[in-house]
Amino acid sequence: MQRYLSYVGMFIGVVLLQIFLFDNISLGIYFHPLIYIAFIIMLPLDMRPIWVMLLAALMGLVMDMATGLCGLNVIATTAVGFARVFVISLTTGLNTGADDTIPALYRLPQKNLMTYMAVMILLHSVIYFVAESLSMSHLLHTLLRIVVSDIVAVVVIWYIVKLFIEKILNK
Repeated sequence: MQRYLSYVGMFIGVVLLQIFLFDNISLGIYFHPLIYIAFIIMLPLDMRPIWVMLLAALMGLVMDMATGLCGLNVIATTAVGFARVFVISLTTGLNTGADDTIPALYRLPQKNLMTYMAVMILLHSVIYFVAESLSMSHLLHTLLRIVVSDIVAVVVIWYIVKLFIEKILNK
């Protein structure tokens, strides 16, 4: 039960961080880190894909309602939730079949964990920023936003994941 409460707290925590801190930092048009994706990254690796997609869609819906966007976050988070199984298998070499035992997030080697996080963040940002611009005429502008935002998001999410793993999951 405490494990589920930890994930509820994490959900609320990353939503509040995104809305009240990162959405209000004004350092230019290229700086827009999307850290709420940390929730999807930190979900248990052995969670059924349907639950991951539903929780990802819920995260996107909450973010859309809080920021006033019309479905942009739902599209990006649901797509990332769908691709999560493939990203886990690609970056960690783990299969997610019914008979396989998948290690917890804190048992992954640092390199695999960082690769998994970076790919998830990059995938989410590409979908989000391309859907936001909906124009190929601003492709360089969109690519620059993806790169700058992802660098900041990877650093921030790395610390959030390490804090969550070390202080909450590894008790």
